[in-house]
Amino acid sequence: MPIYKEGSLFFVKVCINGKQILRRKYLGRQIDTYERALLCERDLYIQYKECDVDYKINDLFNLFEEYLFKKLKETSAKRYLYTFNNVFKKYFENRNVSDITRSYCEFLNDSINNLPYKRIDIYIYVVKLFINFLSNYGCKINTSCFFKYKSSRTLPKKYNYYTYDEFKKLLEACKDDELYTLMFSLLFYYGLRIGELRGLQIKDFKKDRISINKELSNKGRFGGQEIFDPKTSSSYRDYPYVSNIHDLEYDVIMIFGFLPNDYIFAPGYKKVIGETTIRRKLEEYCKIAKIKVIKIHEFRHSCATFLFNQNVDPKDIASWLGHSSVDTTLRVYSHLLPVRKENVKKVFDIYDIKH
Repeated sequence: MPIYKEGSLFFVKVCINGKQILRRKYLGRQIDTYERALLCERDLYIQYKECDVDYKINDLFNLFEEYLFKKLKETSAKRYLYTFNNVFKKYFENRNVSDITRSYCEFLNDSINNLPYKRIDIYIYVVKLFINFLSNYGCKINTSCFFKYKSSRTLPKKYNYYTYDEFKKLLEACKDDELYTLMFSLLFYYGLRIGELRGLQIKDFKKDRISINKELSNKGRFGGQEIFDPKTSSSYRDYPYVSNIHDLEYDVIMIFGFLPNDYIFAPGYKKVIGETTIRRKLEEYCKIAKIKVIKIHEFRHSCATFLFNQNVDPKDIASWLGHSSVDTTLRVYSHLLPVRKENVKKVFDIYDIKH
């Protein structure tokens, strides 16, 4: 019997093809029931047994969940798993791996492109992930030949953003609230992602710089507030202080009496302020300032837009925002390039006049 019990928990130990395999967790959690141990044992045999079997896809769904959380960052894995379970699982249920043929993949691709959803590319990516996962169990479909976004044209993305004058009106509206003045200033001046903002601790505010080294999110695998590494290695960055950021941070510490390991945006609470609360306060102050309400992430676009319009080098903007390459910056903010094209036009116009 490969199932054993230690106290109130179980573990599974099996030998498959001469290889000893031990599991104390199943789908990321401790095995606390005998039924859960049986599921773990079944999946281990499916995963490691080397034989020519036409697997039932229903038996592989749990293994796909493990595959996602090993391959991707936890927040991304949770998002893609949710999309798969709610949109695509029905296309694969009660089928065998051998049923996933070229014609079926073409049907899937057409079905995806007919869905009323703007981000079809995300759907395409999720299905590719699942088909690539099935390749471990006998599926021989090359996903590069299928699952393409069949758009007749690609329109540039456009974002809402605050001009510098609008941002100053927002600060004027919340000037008596030091905590949110600091929050909105960090979002605009540094273009922080919401997780980076919420993950800031007192110790991250150094004497001469701010250190960005983590994200705090409620989108972990099992819920609740969790700390993650930044999005990419380029997202680890140190910023010099801008404007009166250091003075604002000092005022907030004096008001709320933080300790070095405390999160600066968790004043008097056990948990850090949530994104919904931030959004609600933003709407409140926008109403006072009589300016439009934008998404929290669009403060990041506001920062980038301001820097582009001040003719800052795109390489410097990429470094400031924590992008992995300048190509990312130019792709995301391509809608700003027509303004820069006018500058190129002026160069030709001036040269023509002189000659």
